[in-house]
Amino acid sequence: MADKVRLGSIGLGWWGSALADAVAKGGVAEIVTSYARKPEGRDQFAAKHGCRAAGSLEELLADPEVEGVLIATSHQSHRDLIEQAAAAGKHVYVEKPLTNSMEDGVAAVKAARDADVLLQVGHQRRRAAAKRRMKKMLDAGELGDVETVIAHQSVPNGYKMVEEAWRWDPEQSPLGSMTSLGVHKIDSMHYLVGPIRTVFALTRPGRSRPIDEATILAMEFDTGALATLTTSFFTPVVNEIQVFGTDAAAYSSGGGERLQVQGRNDPKPEEVPLDPIDPVVDQLIDFARAIRGEIEVEVDGEAGLAVIAVLEAAVRSVEERGPVEVARF
Repeated sequence: MADKVRLGSIGLGWWGSALADAVAKGGVAEIVTSYARKPEGRDQFAAKHGCRAAGSLEELLADPEVEGVLIATSHQSHRDLIEQAAAAGKHVYVEKPLTNSMEDGVAAVKAARDADVLLQVGHQRRRAAAKRRMKKMLDAGELGDVETVIAHQSVPNGYKMVEEAWRWDPEQSPLGSMTSLGVHKIDSMHYLVGPIRTVFALTRPGRSRPIDEATILAMEFDTGALATLTTSFFTPVVNEIQVFGTDAAAYSSGGGERLQVQGRNDPKPEEVPLDPIDPVVDQLIDFARAIRGEIEVEVDGEAGLAVIAVLEAAVRSVEERGPVEVARF
């Protein structure tokens, strides 16, 4: 790429800083300006990442140097920020989930489409080395017909989140960690196996906490394959997805850094060597390349909406205590 894509960063917390580090590692883009509501946060971020600190969101969006923005803010702010960025003609990368509701998601996607700007959703975990290899194996028919999928993603962040963290808000974290963590696995399931048709959700309400402590989804794909997904903010770190086919099973663990495959008649799985990938860096390189017109966005607004539809079906399933068709949303 002849010249670096110039980006503005909105939301300068720990993940906003991680995205800025990934931009620098990718080498094809640069953060030129940044904005958060608290001046001290803006100043610290600008000093750390060598960019300007915008005095307001309007200032950042009016900056003619900015080609695209990175949005790493609370879930409920995504729609408004996407709409404002699109109106200013800026391409948008937004952290997952796209929004907390289909209504807001559809509006955000429409805003980007009407303004003819790119919209990329940060479901980077499908890019992990193990999942890329699993996808190739599935496309080649090496696993046979997929029968079941088992996924689990949990981290004990609930013991570290500060009292004022927005993730403690049930409106922004419906089904607790499912909204922050489970959406990664839902997107990976869409990527690997295809659309999810039906969801049956069970959740353990918070006993001394404002959000649900653990959530389990049982799902049916359009293909007829079945899946389960477990998430929690209050149990040890687990990050794995397992795909069981009629000919073989593939086990991704360690966030997609490790892959094992077990043939139908094999007594135990064997390790598959992988070329390491940094999924966060990889997705931001692709965002920059898409802005330059070199590639298409992989995880676009429609892919983000597909995940939100499953999440909304899960919320409704808990309310109705039964299976819910995703097509309702």
